[in-house]
Amino acid sequence: DRILISAWEDRFAGGLFRYDVTAVSTKVIDGKKKYVAQFNIGRATNKRPTEFSVDKVCQDFDANKFNFTKADLKEVLFSFTKLAGEADENVSRSVFEPSAAVGESPTVVLINVSPIEYGHVLLCPRVTDMLPQQISPENLLPALYMAAESRNPYFRVGYNSLGAYATINHLHFQAYYLMEAFPIERANTVEIFPGTHGDCTVYRVNGYPVRCLCFEVGDSFEELASLVGGCAVKLQGANIPFNILIADHGARVFLIPQVFSIRIANNKIPEHVIHTGVNPAVFEISGHLLYKQESDYDQCTETSAEELLACASLTEEQF
Repeated sequence: DRILISAWEDRFAGGLFRYDVTAVSTKVIDGKKKYVAQFNIGRATNKRPTEFSVDKVCQDFDANKFNFTKADLKEVLFSFTKLAGEADENVSRSVFEPSAAVGESPTVVLINVSPIEYGHVLLCPRVTDMLPQQISPENLLPALYMAAESRNPYFRVGYNSLGAYATINHLHFQAYYLMEAFPIERANTVEIFPGTHGDCTVYRVNGYPVRCLCFEVGDSFEELASLVGGCAVKLQGANIPFNILIADHGARVFLIPQVFSIRIANNKIPEHVIHTGVNPAVFEISGHLLYKQESDYDQCTETSAEELLACASLTEEQF
């Protein structure tokens, strides 16, 4: 955390961000769920536009469009790798080497120039391999390891598929510090298929407006990555957009299929919901809602937040 924050603040002081994220307005919405609302006009007006169609979850990498090999090198904070031969992969043992040699295709951490919160970074596995924005068990592992490296319980890692508000088709995860519990983390869970997934436990999340699953690690991040990554591969094959939230230092992973953009395309989202401008990417769909208009931010309620999120959920039959 110290290394990440120090490097992030250095880039902040250097003026590399498109706006001052420390100046945005944030509040906890009254109610049992404790949704977190933010008014962030900078992200609404300065975020990079999407350069691909949103109707296909799996699309080929296109080197002609923006990707992270085109980012300013000043935005790169450090490369990240799991220590070779680490005895217990669920226990962090960080080593920072300021002048370490970098391999041919490093996994790098760089700033998000349109940040949502303090310390907002991007994790780009094997960045020069130019992998498309698709999940596999193998490429989920770096995100789990990164979550485990943080000692701060408020550090979470997220993923957006194409069609679920990823804006760049180059494999990456998002991460930042939110000093509140995400409402999805507070939701009740019920174990499903007990004893069928090795040391990992699978839960259905109940009482949350978006139907989703929660996976809990047993003894191995590799086993967790295999399970969650395998489910993600099936969603990709079925062309179902989804988000992933990694919480509790990698111990819990939420897999959240969603159809918000599909329903917009089919004119099935109420106009007043669309008018808020809230796009339910991973952190929004987990309960951190980014409003683009101050009036919507001022007037938001738990009821309106749940109505918006419910628009993203699969039906019970689809789920």
